[in-house]
Amino acid sequence: MMAALAITTLSCKKDNNGEEEEEGGIAKPTYRVKNLMKSWEGDDMKSGDMYTYSYNADGTIAKVDLAWAKEVYSSMVFTWNGSTVTVVDAKKDNAPVCTITVNDQKLAVKIEQAADSEVGKGWKKLECKYDSNGFLTLAKADDVVNTVQSIDEDGNIEWWGRVGIADQVSESTAASGWRKKMHTYYGTVNAAGIHGEWDEDVKVKRWFYETGLVGRASANVMRTAWWYGVVDKDNNVVKQEYAAKLAYYPLNVDANNCVIVETKLYDTKEKYESNPDSMGADDKTAFECEPIK
Repeated sequence: MMAALAITTLSCKKDNNGEEEEEGGIAKPTYRVKNLMKSWEGDDMKSGDMYTYSYNADGTIAKVDLAWAKEVYSSMVFTWNGSTVTVVDAKKDNAPVCTITVNDQKLAVKIEQAADSEVGKGWKKLECKYDSNGFLTLAKADDVVNTVQSIDEDGNIEWWGRVGIADQVSESTAASGWRKKMHTYYGTVNAAGIHGEWDEDVKVKRWFYETGLVGRASANVMRTAWWYGVVDKDNNVVKQEYAAKLAYYPLNVDANNCVIVETKLYDTKEKYESNPDSMGADDKTAFECEPIK
């Protein structure tokens, strides 16, 4: 059954609708996120969490407004100066948020955050590594490896790993013995470069992924996410097998292949194989996108 599932879901060849080819044969987005909405009630998507993104002329992130029920509570302003990006909160008297060191790909290789930051929890310094195409391959929080990622030939995150006992992990052993989140994808290109809600674990908050600073998103729209590796109460892997339940994301894109709403359905493998749309609803995220100018 496992082999049959992989065959039916791993159709990832790109048709380039909404994307253009770049060096290495991996398509890059031609759209980007303008608004991201979560936790809304009723028909008004903007009644819950909403993150609004503004960009510089060169496409780098300029500002992200964080709002709840349409009221902006933080305004993250990004100032670029060579390889250094400083972030302050304009809604809080320009209080320092973090300092980011970027590489030649304009990706964050180090993030040093201030106290009470909105960027992430449980760390002061985050360091990231990427491959030549800009996909994140490893992240360290306060010098401890917290995640690694494997990228397939189509430019999709094949899996990412979550650490068990932190002090037993080094960069050389990070990929072995970890619990892995395995992914499958639709043949539909991810035209706006959306980072799936549960397709990575870099220890930054949801709004920060869409700044583009912690690596590229998968080239195709994610279909499933499934833990491989059973863990005990201390999050240590005790058995190498798939979990009893998996997450399924029904395809919901517009005519430009931009994700409209990402709905997470979560249930057993048996229900996924028999009638995936009957799986229990777990979470949803909505997007408004704009062309990259």
